[in-house]
Amino acid sequence: MRSRRLYVPVVLATVAVGGLAFFAVARHWASVRIATDGLPSDSVSVTGADAYPLASALALVVITSALAILASSPRIRRGVGVLIVLVSIGAVVAILDGRDGLQDALRSAAEESPAYTGGDATGGATYTAWDLVAVVAFVLSALLGAVTARFGHTWPTMSSRYDAPAARPAAERGATDADMWKAMDEGHDPTQ
Repeated sequence: MRSRRLYVPVVLATVAVGGLAFFAVARHWASVRIATDGLPSDSVSVTGADAYPLASALALVVITSALAILASSPRIRRGVGVLIVLVSIGAVVAILDGRDGLQDALRSAAEESPAYTGGDATGGATYTAWDLVAVVAFVLSALLGAVTARFGHTWPTMSSRYDAPAARPAAERGATDADMWKAMDEGHDPTQ
């Protein structure tokens, strides 16, 4: 398979796994029901963003980096690929290494509940698999970032017509009627 064929699938997959990671971080990762005698019971839930606020920001970095692949030059694409790898590894480490962050966020949310009267409120907590989905999405984005860093320089780039007008050579800029008459007066052919 030629590396040029990887361009569209890698960009679309990077956007998709970044979106999946962002979606997974926004879901409920843990919940606990707080019941105290004489008080109405309360159900408290914690999202991944509550426990790891940096994870949702890193998922957005992956998405925007995927879009930056479309508009960047071959050299910059390698840097974007490396950035995706570093951001994804950082998110995986933050989620896996900071397992206490989920417990702390759940404990803090339980203590703010009106049904909380003291003690350990996280004893009967239930956990979902959204944290694993987020980790898998970030691992996939790290792999896609590595593919971008390796093969991104061979992928097609936007044409120069998307460059800023000042960045184009003078010959490519549209000549005005006055410029054409001036060139003819000086003996030059304005069509060449």
